[in-house]
Amino acid sequence: MSLDIGFIKETFPEVLKAIPVTLFMTAFPVIAGAVLGFFTALLHIRKIPVINRILELLISFFRSVPLIILLFCSYYGIPKLINFVAYKGQRVVGTTQISGLTVALIVYTVFSAAYISELIRGALSSVDLKQMEAAHSVGMTKFSAYTRIIIPQAIMVAMPNYFNFVLATLKNTSLVFAISVMDIMATAKVAAEKGYRFIEAYIMVGTIYIVLGVTLSVLFKKIETNSKLHMGIVE
Repeated sequence: MSLDIGFIKETFPEVLKAIPVTLFMTAFPVIAGAVLGFFTALLHIRKIPVINRILELLISFFRSVPLIILLFCSYYGIPKLINFVAYKGQRVVGTTQISGLTVALIVYTVFSAAYISELIRGALSSVDLKQMEAAHSVGMTKFSAYTRIIIPQAIMVAMPNYFNFVLATLKNTSLVFAISVMDIMATAKVAAEKGYRFIEAYIMVGTIYIVLGVTLSVLFKKIETNSKLHMGIVE
């Protein structure tokens, strides 16, 4: 079976138009998830018994359940739950609609927060607590010691794993076509169904993911190098 180059040439511009959706589906969850995960990690390391137990259960849940299941259950289940609650137990169908993009952003953000919170918690725990004692000995407040000494070092520790998670999220955005979000995967799949050219479509999408992944990897490497130079870390 030969490849249909004409199909690739015809479809490629259409698929390229969906790249902003894929990039947005990558950027928003990892940024919002980092903010949420940071505060979750800070709350976690305070070791408040009841809150810690709840956080551990939630984090374990979201890290254990596959994304595709979270997407399906949220996309099809949340509207039914809202209808059920809003109409006092009556099973009303089709009155509440939530866009696939909204559901995907929420699911990916919460999923990202669960992973990133553990990255940050581990990074914070890796910083020697004696540095906090040294900061106190020179008159620094706890807040100042955290923001100027502990957190910058923790960021350097967490940075490589965080960047790897960003790349994994980029690839995981290919799942959102299952709930009708038109990213590059969904756009290529719809085009392929018209002429049954799935091999060409998947090769095309795979190439785009490779280009995006390599570009981000180079960017992340540069950020990491510049950050180490700024921190005075020499390898």
